[in-house]
Amino acid sequence: MSSSDDMERVLARRLRQLNDGGRLSVARETLEQLGSRFAPDVCALLLEELNAVDIGPLKSWLETLPETVNGVWLRTQLLTDQVALAQAWEHFFSFRVGRRPLDVLSWARALAASGAHEQAARQLRVALEPGAEYPLFARAEKLVRELAKSPKFCLRRGKIAVLGSSTTSLLVPVLQALCLRDQIDAEIYEGPYGSMEQEIRDPDSGLARFRPDIVVLVMHWRDLRLEPVTADPQSWIDRFMEQRKLDWQRMAESFSCHIVQPSFDYPATDAYGSLSGILPGGRSSMIDRLNLRLRAEAPANVSIVDMTKVQRDVGTFRWEDHKAWYRYRQHPAVEALPAVAEAYISHVRPVLGLSRKVLVTDLDNTLWHGVIGEDGLEGITLGPGTPEGEAHLQLQQYMLELKRRGILLAVCSKNNLEDALLPFLHHPHMALKRGDFAAFRANWDNKVANLQSIAGELSLGVDSFVFLDDNTLEREWVRSQLPDVAVVELGHSPLDFLRQLDCGRYFEALTLSGEDLARAEQYRNQARREQLRASSASLDDFLRDLSLEASVENISARNVARVAQLVNKTNQFNVTTRRYTEAQVLALAQDTRGWTGAFRLSDRMDSYGLIGVLICRAIASEQWEVDTWLMSCRALGRQMEKFMFDRMVEAARAREIKRIGAVYRATAKNGLVKELYDQFGFRRLSEDAEGVRYELEVPVELTVTATHIRDTSAEGPRTAP
Repeated sequence: MSSSDDMERVLARRLRQLNDGGRLSVARETLEQLGSRFAPDVCALLLEELNAVDIGPLKSWLETLPETVNGVWLRTQLLTDQVALAQAWEHFFSFRVGRRPLDVLSWARALAASGAHEQAARQLRVALEPGAEYPLFARAEKLVRELAKSPKFCLRRGKIAVLGSSTTSLLVPVLQALCLRDQIDAEIYEGPYGSMEQEIRDPDSGLARFRPDIVVLVMHWRDLRLEPVTADPQSWIDRFMEQRKLDWQRMAESFSCHIVQPSFDYPATDAYGSLSGILPGGRSSMIDRLNLRLRAEAPANVSIVDMTKVQRDVGTFRWEDHKAWYRYRQHPAVEALPAVAEAYISHVRPVLGLSRKVLVTDLDNTLWHGVIGEDGLEGITLGPGTPEGEAHLQLQQYMLELKRRGILLAVCSKNNLEDALLPFLHHPHMALKRGDFAAFRANWDNKVANLQSIAGELSLGVDSFVFLDDNTLEREWVRSQLPDVAVVELGHSPLDFLRQLDCGRYFEALTLSGEDLARAEQYRNQARREQLRASSASLDDFLRDLSLEASVENISARNVARVAQLVNKTNQFNVTTRRYTEAQVLALAQDTRGWTGAFRLSDRMDSYGLIGVLICRAIASEQWEVDTWLMSCRALGRQMEKFMFDRMVEAARAREIKRIGAVYRATAKNGLVKELYDQFGFRRLSEDAEGVRYELEVPVELTVTATHIRDTSAEGPRTAP
């Protein structure tokens, strides 16, 4: 037993022998002895004894507590006034002693109880960061339900159905909490116990009435009902896949929804042991082959969650709880549910357009060990030879792989620029080079200002950023000022940095388009264009020098992945910000009464790729309404919105459409297009809570407004989707 344990036992025995006044006196004496060192175990012991003190003397004692970290923590446990309690928690966290999730949850509760719901939601998101354990979710459930009633804190809205063959009632509250954390206003439908197949196949089921945007299927190895050795493995797998595909098709045709299908986990025990994976019909062999088929044959509207990876991460014997299965058909174990929910929500986010696009990193003690401005090039640690050096190198290699699949990298460091560039130019073990970064801020400005500057340079919102920094103070500052930035909570050891970044699944994607792969190069070319703009005598000269070409094509299975990506991610140039799954986009495109356009742009430097979407619904025999009009901010200032308008009018004239209706639905981010319809001659009809309604009489003669863009639509697309 340690000396601290002995001290706590002595203190506990002493306190129990005293009356109320004596306990309060000894508690104050103990707090003074602890000073500025936070001692949670001692504080918990004091709290246990102080709970027995009468409320009158205790209240007076609280008012005179020393303003130390331990004294303030005790105040957070004993105050009853919610406003004072919220202030006490804020004071406690100002001591920078770390953020224990249960403490942050308590702060969020106090904020909500005092009416500060937005701040409460912000702190709850911090408490529920990746890695939170199930007891925290259970304690947060009531607060989650309360805050979920305020969707104004959310970035996206979605109807999510959860269907399972066994118990899902413990998983659903965790999913609801993660939706709130990720700023999703989620309406969740939980199918009745054990009725997954009936829900899918019955046209009058609760699922059919709910009409989900996303269906989450909860399945596991027991659902397969596999024999120890299957006699005809190929036939069995073919039959199973045929049934899965029929169910996927039913849901797609009925709801135009996205389906999240798990791969199958493995049983924790198998009497055949290694033979299970050796024999062609063994359980493990069958699960291996089935999971491969699921990934290979899932259509575009079905994504496969790698549940075997989740099982490995949790650990096989922690994954399985036989008692929970026998008693209430719960699988996997309750302690595994946060990891399972994180895996599911990592597929929900990209469907709703909430995957992150940019990783912004610090330099010193993040990309390498040491401070380049003080230690010099030879003094920093990076690469083979030390555990820390290898860990920093592996983190850089991971970031380089992110960049190659379309994630933008940026630097935000308090440093002299010349010092910050030295490792990129001269260190032999740097995996990352200066050219790998789309933006580079190394100065002494505060990091919030630099992050906002980077967002402006990249024409992206900070809600697309992930921030990586070893410094606790910097992380807390960014969290407090830019709550939409995902801040990775790094520990004290660089050996854990990569795992802590990866477990957040911030950059999960369900498709990989040509635009994704070319994104870094596109931003480099954007910098060249800005140089050309600066040297041009006028905007007309600049546009003429670019030699712009654009085309329009119908939305189809060929380009729907990229179209849905734009529909769900574009915020600024987006007149309605309606969000659709791939299946819903295809359903709109297949309505021959309307019209859809997917737009591409290129110039003499490079192709911008597919950067615009226009969807018109037919609302009468001779009238369309603009359902969606959006464009990537990379194409701003290129007359592309004029080209899109020209093609829409051209299509309307060809279909003998007389009028085009439209609505501008204002959001916090789309003020850029507030007067778009006014600029193109639409007439304002009305304005209400739904937005500003417009109408355009389709002109008899087509007037070209995009005077600097050559239309290459007849030549066909030049790039892959």
